[in-house]
Amino acid sequence: MSQPSDAAGNAPIVVLFWAGAALLFFGPFLRDPSGLDPEGDDPGRLLSETDIPFAEDVANFEEEHQLGLGAAIAGESGARFELGSQRLLETGLFDVERVIAGRSAYERHCIGCHGSSGDGAGPAARHLSPRPRNFRGGVFKFTSTATGSSPLPRDLFQTVTRGLSGASMPGYRLLSEELRWDLVEYVRYLAVRGSFEQLMLDLAWEEEEIPDADEVAGIVLERWRPADLKAVYPPVPELDRSAETVARGRELFTDTGGANCAACHGPEGRGDGPSAAEFEDAWGYTIVPRDLTRGVFRAGSEPADLYRSISTGINGTPMPSYAASFSPEDLWSLVHFVQSLREE
Repeated sequence: MSQPSDAAGNAPIVVLFWAGAALLFFGPFLRDPSGLDPEGDDPGRLLSETDIPFAEDVANFEEEHQLGLGAAIAGESGARFELGSQRLLETGLFDVERVIAGRSAYERHCIGCHGSSGDGAGPAARHLSPRPRNFRGGVFKFTSTATGSSPLPRDLFQTVTRGLSGASMPGYRLLSEELRWDLVEYVRYLAVRGSFEQLMLDLAWEEEEIPDADEVAGIVLERWRPADLKAVYPPVPELDRSAETVARGRELFTDTGGANCAACHGPEGRGDGPSAAEFEDAWGYTIVPRDLTRGVFRAGSEPADLYRSISTGINGTPMPSYAASFSPEDLWSLVHFVQSLREE
């Protein structure tokens, strides 16, 4: 009689292991959302002194000033941004049919991490590092536009499609291209509406009065006008990579009087520079410089992707723009040096 194999004997253990792993990962998404406080229930947020839940910050303002700011923001935001409203159509920023379709897709695929309002505080967020992006405020790290600018729709489409390497953001290539564009439109909608509400609150704190909603809306909408958003492309073709360009890149990378990339990324690019432990992102969470030797780059690993990240910087992080500091040729040399680090 044949004896059962070890593999067959271990099968129940393997099944239990994978079932437990699946429960840990998908459990936060399967919780009944009616039992969650959408602005709370997230101890991870206590790690930041600046990422205060919006409703809590409004309540703090009301306690101090008692001006009816919460009702004012809700009313003005609803009048301008309710789906199907005439004022929303008049902005010309959105394909409203796509926004509506995107909302359904967002609730199926994204709400567990990014939250119903797009504040990055969905029920799964407390388990993830780095935390999911907070769309409210309109700051997106990985864009093709100039430093500090809003992203182009295709920037968001690229992130939705291929995900972010080294983070918990998966790629959604299995969704149809049409549905991915719907998601992009809804994320843009959440970002614009959230930016309006957040700027109303920020100005109220600054001015100690309720700001003019028309002026605030004008500021926010102007930031997202398609005609004002341009992709940044390398102004010269990539140099032929050679020992000389790599050496020039190393020189720039370690020059304490120039870029001084080594102060953050370390002399060998391992993310262990003397300043590496000092940084927070725009949301108040600790952020560490990229270990360049791993070759994992969330904005993309192609030469043009690396050029753009060095040239424009990364929004919401201490990574600055070097477009005004170096010639295009020197930027390509830095790209070649960064590429060489993984190969070493």
